Amino acid sequence: MFLFYHSQQKEDNVSFYKGNLFEILLKNYLTISGYEVSLRKKSNSLEYDIEGINRTTKHKVFGEAKAHTKNMSGQTISSFVGKLIPLGLIEKKVHGVFLSTSALTAEAEDYFSSVEHLGITCKTGQELFNDIHKALGLPALQPIEIKASREGYDIVATNILQTDTGTFLVYLMKLKTSGTPAWFTLYSNSGDEITDLDFIDNMKASTSELAGFEHTFLSNHLKVNEGSKENRDIPSTLRVAREWDDYRLPAGPSVFVGREVFIKKTIEQITNNEIPNIIQIKSRSGVGKSSVLSYIDNVLKGTDSVTEIHDSRDIKTIYDVYSIVSRFVKSKSIPLDFTEIEKLLIAHQIKNNGKQSVILVDQFESTFVNPDIFHAYETLATIIANIKNGLYLVLARKNDQLTTYDDTKISLTRINSLSINYVLPDFERSESITLMEKINASANNALSKEILPYVIEFAQGFPWLLKRTMAHILKLTRKGSSHKELISSGLKLDDLFEEELEGLDEIEKDYLTKIASKLPAGFKELQIQFDEDPMLVKVLDKLTESRLLRLSGDTYDTYNDVFKEYLVYKKLPEFRPLTIYRMSPSSVLPPFHKIIKLKKITIHTLSKNLDVSEGHAFNLVKELRSLDLLQASSDGWIVPTNVKDIYTQGGLSTFIRKKLLDNDLVSKIITNALNGSPINESELPKFFIEQYPFIEASEKTWRLYSTTLKSWLVTLNIIDISQDGKMTLPDVDIKDVMKKLGNLNEISGRTSNNGLFLPVTSFNKLKEAMEMILKGQEITNKELLKAKLDLANADILVGTILVVSTEEELKDSLYELLNNESLAELWAALKTNSPCLDIFNKVLGGNYAQATVLWRLRKISSLAKSVGLIPNKRSKYI
Repeated sequence: MFLFYHSQQKEDNVSFYKGNLFEILLKNYLTISGYEVSLRKKSNSLEYDIEGINRTTKHKVFGEAKAHTKNMSGQTISSFVGKLIPLGLIEKKVHGVFLSTSALTAEAEDYFSSVEHLGITCKTGQELFNDIHKALGLPALQPIEIKASREGYDIVATNILQTDTGTFLVYLMKLKTSGTPAWFTLYSNSGDEITDLDFIDNMKASTSELAGFEHTFLSNHLKVNEGSKENRDIPSTLRVAREWDDYRLPAGPSVFVGREVFIKKTIEQITNNEIPNIIQIKSRSGVGKSSVLSYIDNVLKGTDSVTEIHDSRDIKTIYDVYSIVSRFVKSKSIPLDFTEIEKLLIAHQIKNNGKQSVILVDQFESTFVNPDIFHAYETLATIIANIKNGLYLVLARKNDQLTTYDDTKISLTRINSLSINYVLPDFERSESITLMEKINASANNALSKEILPYVIEFAQGFPWLLKRTMAHILKLTRKGSSHKELISSGLKLDDLFEEELEGLDEIEKDYLTKIASKLPAGFKELQIQFDEDPMLVKVLDKLTESRLLRLSGDTYDTYNDVFKEYLVYKKLPEFRPLTIYRMSPSSVLPPFHKIIKLKKITIHTLSKNLDVSEGHAFNLVKELRSLDLLQASSDGWIVPTNVKDIYTQGGLSTFIRKKLLDNDLVSKIITNALNGSPINESELPKFFIEQYPFIEASEKTWRLYSTTLKSWLVTLNIIDISQDGKMTLPDVDIKDVMKKLGNLNEISGRTSNNGLFLPVTSFNKLKEAMEMILKGQEITNKELLKAKLDLANADILVGTILVVSTEEELKDSLYELLNNESLAELWAALKTNSPCLDIFNKVLGGNYAQATVLWRLRKISSLAKSVGLIPNKRSKYI
């Protein structure tokens, strides 16, 4: 209703100039209305104290004037009346005047009606607008309406525009064929159409209320350079996917799985008429909030409820909020303020006999950067909360939103106090499996069961990431990559995003990054941001065609906020990284020292350089990738430049230590130690299970993961393990320790060339040595000293610290060490009691005398029997 623009205003002084212009408008109005007053600006520049006399009655006049967008509350009116009572209000010595550009709430109206007889004049919202319009003698609406109608427009609202050069009228319009206001025209206070395009453009650019509108002329002789007008409508559905593997759009109801408990709870809140009737659905990015909202809308429609669903990114102005309410109640006209909206909603529910009527708003966090729109939704929420009677508002928003907002302009306190919060959890394992099976079935079961658990582990509860990963793997599978290669490559999320950008050149990538930082936005907004760059149209078309951008209504945005945050902030989603270490330091570091100078690494070069099987090479690549010591290249892997630089400086231990500290599980171990409640090593498998709910593994496997992690943590001096099993922080100078550890060159490999563990003692001796170390007893016996060396070679004894504490854990670790792909042929021969000396000699590289090979074979086979890897029976070696 009221707009303000000063030619000198800037972003940081809008309120100051708005206050000055409001003062000018008030003085003109009050003077013409018969008052002699002075206005005193309050601490808030949009509020004034009024003091003066009524020239006709000579009564003293005291009042307040406010130019806020939010409706005035009952508390505001009662506070105003309270200030007048000591001045003689009840005795009729003074008259009160309350003026507000925004309307009163229902509560405030009730209060005002009870005190009006005391001598208070209250002009707010539409009534104040009408009074000022009449007092200033502004031109009538009808002649402009006739002009607009001839040009195919309906005038939706009239605004008084006060500027430093005078008073104008801004008419907001919609095309007759559209339901959404999108155009405005500007007239002087004498009824002449304003033709100064510079003034119009500057005024529009500086007036946030007109952000979603485009200017048009109504006079034919002024329309020479105007193009054709297109309808602007707010989509009444969310844009959703209809294919199982479409990760760029939220899953539509036909390709939706899971969330049964969450959806049932939310729908029952509505269908059971439960209070509160304002519902907030919150989730982190990529978890499926939009999909859930679309599904809930679909279910409610099936129950004969009335629903209105839209994406708040398509809401450009407060009039768009009015429009969606008009669409919701099927009104022929668009309401002009929230007083009308309240009446429409009440009438709608009476007509519907209290049947459930639900407005669902997606991406609500997008309103945080536009206070006018946020306050419009906030007022709508307040109205709906008061009406109740089967009326509901559902606001879906992220709770990990990066967008910053001015907390002096918006506050979530009011909405939070009115609403119930439902936090959408991450996908459960069973839901992930169901979705993967659906995607795989739609791809003719192109993926083997071997790779699916890895996808679950990597996606970590993000439905979007799961679909994206499946699409990535299906794409590479169709190109000929084996599943084993894909698993060993140690898929990284930034690999996925870089794959998205494959079809763009560097200039287009740069445009995409710049565009993403401005989104969501309409084409006109982007044109202004890019100074009408002629390349913009071409780039937008390509990005939309390749589905890197979505176009909903006239609003561009990235297909997914996770992708936008990657482009703009280089931020990846906060999900637990794939940091389960399956190989111990002595299995990983010595091979790395050998390959760091290689320019290009493939499975073949690894197998050849390290004298290991290709299977072992695959596993090693995966482990090095998890430590960021390798990164993918076009035809294999490379050691990253930054890692080579760090290695040259002797800082490999510091680099790996940091990677370990980034692990969520390690962080919890350290936090507990710092808090004086260290975790016992026996509890570590349980911690693994809690941390990785998407991995299905046996107790034995969790124990192995725990032992391997302890080996890394002790090696890098991150923890100590006390004799009673407590994982504590070492009392050392970390800088000195890291300097001493350097590149971890002292971490030796196994005794054989190919990194195999070759024991020299029996299991019983290993067990005895372990027990003595756990008790703090010194080992002097020659055989037990050999056992101690075996424990060290097995990464079970790191320095002076054991990473196992029970016979069961010892067996698990030794079993895993011996269950090596390089020894598979040997174990197969021993299980069938076939000759195996030549097989073992080949494994050792043929460099030993037969007697030595036979001795080592007896030792390793004896240990394999003790840990249950092969049957405990006599073996034929020759």
